[in-house]
This record gives sequence, C-alpha cells and structure tokens, in this order.
Amino acid sequence: MITQTATKALDAELKAFDMLNGYQAFLLDYRYSLSNHMASGYFRVGPYGELSGLNYSKHLIYVALTPLIARAGLNGEAANNSDFEIGEIGFCSAGTTCKWQTSNEHEYLALSLSPEALSNAISEVVDISHFELPPKLCFSDSLMRHIIAQITDGMMSTGTVEQLYTDSLFNTLAVHLLKHHTTRKRELPNYHGGLPRYQLRRAIDYIQTHLDQDIKLTDIAQLLGMSQYYFCRLFRQSMGVSPYKYVIQQRVERAKTLLRQPQKMAIAAIALECGFANQSALNKHFRNLIGTTPNTYRKGL
Repeated sequence: MITQTATKALDAELKAFDMLNGYQAFLLDYRYSLSNHMASGYFRVGPYGELSGLNYSKHLIYVALTPLIARAGLNGEAANNSDFEIGEIGFCSAGTTCKWQTSNEHEYLALSLSPEALSNAISEVVDISHFELPPKLCFSDSLMRHIIAQITDGMMSTGTVEQLYTDSLFNTLAVHLLKHHTTRKRELPNYHGGLPRYQLRRAIDYIQTHLDQDIKLTDIAQLLGMSQYYFCRLFRQSMGVSPYKYVIQQRVERAKTLLRQPQKMAIAAIALECGFANQSALNKHFRNLIGTTPNTYRKGL
C-alpha cells in the first residue's frame, strides 16, 4: 500500500485509478493511498470550465466535504444542475462517460475500485454480471458515506492492522452497493451455522501464525476457497466477532503474554512483535480491551 501526498511522479498511478480523470490542472491539494484494488484520498479542487468526454474504467465514489456548485451530464445526457450539499455522494460506475462544470472551490473524499475487485468480494454469492450499477449524482446514503470515510482514514493510516480493517470495510461496501444501488434488486443469501470446524481451525491457525504480519482478508478467504463476504459472515457466526476484531483480540493477548515474561521486553518492541504499527496503536487497543495501558498492566503483575 502506498500512502503519501501526491507528486508528479505518481500522477500516472492515480490516473490509472481514474482519480485524476481530467481534473489534474485544477487540483489545489490532494493526499491519497493506493492498494492493489482500491485508491482513496482527499482532494481540494478549484473551479473549472466544462470538462467533457471523461471516461471511467473503474467505479468512482466521491463524498462532498464542502458544498459544490456544478453542472453535469452522464452518458451523453445534457448537463443539468447537480449541486452537492455536504455529505452528498456521487457515483460514476465503470463505463460511465460524463462532462462536468463547477463554479466554486470544493473538497471531497474519493474512492476508486476495480470491477474485478467488486466481483471477487462476493464471487461465489452472486454473479456481478447479472447486476447493473448505474451512475448516480447528488444522493444521500449515510452508511456509504461512513464507509468511504472509514476506508479513506484506514488506508491513509500506517501499520499492519489497517489492511484487514479496510478489507472488511471494502467487503461491506461491495455488499451495500449490490443491495441498494443496482437496477436488478436481489437479496443476498443468508448463511447459518458458521464455518465447518476444519475451516475455522485453518483460519485461526493462519491468523495465529501471521499475527506479526499484514493479515489480509482476501488471503484468508482464498485459503478457505470462499469469497470475503461468505467468510466474514460465517466467521462472525462461529466466533461472535468479525475477523478484524478477533485479530485485535489475539494481538492483545499475545502482548499480555510478552508483558508477563521476566525479560522485560520494551513495550515498543512488544507492539511490533504483536503486529501493531507502533506502541501508540498497542496502547489504544490494549486500553480498549483490558481497561489499562500495557505499562500499568506490567506494573500490576
């Protein structure tokens, strides 16, 4: 994952994710992060004249952080007033062509994701080719807004724990898009009973073996031969918590074990040994689960 303030050298990567599609000359500030299947970031853009013929090869979702006065036309339609209030969302699905004109400086969060990544997230649940995701402007969706903000925050953060967190959020976003923003409505199937015992054991063994590494939701799901959606639902049924929360719990438990050792290993080193980005991240999750800091816990032994 790459996280940084954008530079000229990396503009091509953002263009590949449709994040700079036509707007580069008007950008005043932007920060972003890239992964294999997603790009997300914050953008501050000045007013610009009409931009036409913009083509999107990936799905692009943006959330207005400030009011936006705009005219837009999608897929050959005439441009109409498309003013965004704070928190309103725009969605340009892959294959969309559009023209834009804005008359004020504005800020927004944006998330770009590939159709392949969306399909893989729910691959054995539904066939994405049976659904159509039409482009849509100026709509409200509080859950989507929250997910986009959380994904952006997670991807722009550093550390090994955030990858699993953002993977889980991406999975939730994929399911939400299919449930609420397709032209062919379909209820996604519900699964009950949890993971078979042997698959649960494989998942737990993998997590325990890789606690100090960057655990990815897609890697565990592929290990078990199922989609991320399917795995997350069944894992929660089996363990009572999401994969992300389980990983945090196990990292904190490993930290407790290391804190009890007589060698007095430095807490910063314990944080890294348990897969946390730094001591601050360990302190945060340790306090949330145990009710005290690692240092206070050690002193109380």
